[in-house]
Amino acid sequence: MRTASLVLTALLLLLAASTVQASAPAWTLDVGPGYITTSPTVDEDHVYLRTSGFWTGDERPEVFAVGHDGEVVWKDANPNATQHDMAPLMLVDAGEGGCGTWPDLVLVGWTDGTFEARERTSGRVLWSVATEVDVWGITGAAAQDDDHVVVPTRSGMGRYCFADGTVDFHVETGLGWRNGVSVGDGGFWVGDEAGRLWSVSPNGTANQVATFPGSLRHAPVLLGDLMLLHAQTPEASVLMEYNITAKSLRNVAFLGPSPALPLVHSRGAVFADSNGLTSVRCDVQCTAVSSLPGRVNGEMAWASPTVFHAPVNAPNQGWLTVLMNETGALVPGVPVNSSIDGYGTAAPAAFNGRLYLGNDAGVLVALDAAEPSQTPVEGEEEHLVFALALVLAFTGVALMASKDELGWAWRTLSLVYLILAVALLPALGASWTVQWSSSTEPEKTAERDPAWPDAWLGTQVVVFELPDETLVVGGLVGHATVLSATQRAAEEMGVPVTLDNTAIGTYLTSINGTSASGWEYTLDGNRGTLAVDEAPMQSDAVLVWRLA
Repeated sequence: MRTASLVLTALLLLLAASTVQASAPAWTLDVGPGYITTSPTVDEDHVYLRTSGFWTGDERPEVFAVGHDGEVVWKDANPNATQHDMAPLMLVDAGEGGCGTWPDLVLVGWTDGTFEARERTSGRVLWSVATEVDVWGITGAAAQDDDHVVVPTRSGMGRYCFADGTVDFHVETGLGWRNGVSVGDGGFWVGDEAGRLWSVSPNGTANQVATFPGSLRHAPVLLGDLMLLHAQTPEASVLMEYNITAKSLRNVAFLGPSPALPLVHSRGAVFADSNGLTSVRCDVQCTAVSSLPGRVNGEMAWASPTVFHAPVNAPNQGWLTVLMNETGALVPGVPVNSSIDGYGTAAPAAFNGRLYLGNDAGVLVALDAAEPSQTPVEGEEEHLVFALALVLAFTGVALMASKDELGWAWRTLSLVYLILAVALLPALGASWTVQWSSSTEPEKTAERDPAWPDAWLGTQVVVFELPDETLVVGGLVGHATVLSATQRAAEEMGVPVTLDNTAIGTYLTSINGTSASGWEYTLDGNRGTLAVDEAPMQSDAVLVWRLA
């Protein structure tokens, strides 16, 4: 009996080690040089997506319609976009209302302040409106209100007719970034960079109703009389509950840096950040009920009523699959891996048994869920060999035990545990390093130069202190790691950088051809302790590279 039990345990270990799988793509489409930071939207005919930033030369962000066969049906660029085009696309089915009729629409908000309605079939612009720009324009998610769309503009909110773009109102609130609007409780809700929550009535009257300890960068989560908001602070974030009736605030949880956009369900929501995922359930009050580790800084999306996907914003990680039960508990499922695994913040779109995935390299992949993997995940073969070795080792131990050779059984088991410890040491060491770094992080010391433009306040700034000159670029937004921010800054400055990928992380070895005695970085005056691909980058951080 002991032999059978041990063999069964070993087989279960083998099964667990082989659950991560890659899927063979139905097709792959490179839509770069821009990166994809918002989820594709899908209907029966097309996949719609947009690109943002990282363009070179005359390239600018674009909006696409792609057939389910992977062929581009139409696309259009915005020559006036100012970067960071991260407002999610919105599909509206054909209909009729008090202000007229309209066909199937895809609605697009741009960083030059333009909000436009395009015919889905042809991409033709049916109407557009201009909104205010302060460095950038529209970056947040719009919402439907009957036969109108409510749009969070750069410094306010507007309501427009689906049929012809007629404006009902435009009201000023506060400067926003990715601050989507929510419709409910007889009006509209939006937050801003100063942490202020605004309520806007149907006639366009705006009222500030509460102030949060951090920037509000997502659409408020409305759950009856309760509202959840994930406020981003300089070092981390705080999840708070606002009671609409009592007009009261309470802390729900203190969470990690660089919050993602929340995923809402009928009884609560899932929040995410650089530390992991947190499930919140709301009854009389809202309570954090479950969590999972991971680095999720963008969007999440439901694949079914009980399963959702989230992009892991780290190298070679793909997309998480998470199961949520009726109590709100989160259970990890089989990750989704493909040929485009890498940094990503866009949620997958699930449609008719297919997943559409977009990454920060500007590549869109269509995966058929039913097709088995033909391409192993990087390292999967090694994992299987390791698991097979465990099976054989445990089987040998079991046979020895069955023959009362307990001395040899214990010696063999000790050897197996030693091998396991050696094999797991690098991962444990990396994990310990991250935890040690976060727990011993020194007090923040600013390196922000008062001579820099006011437009850079609240954004990420990168400084290269070269031997003969100092180069600075600011206004960067949305970079979760030092690596991502450094690569973006180097691209804007036209300065080449050299990276060295090692077993313990990625390190920068030269800037503009200069290596000398090596380069080191500081974040807000604090010396960096992590590899550049592991070091988190706060939303308003100052990153300085100096020769060691």
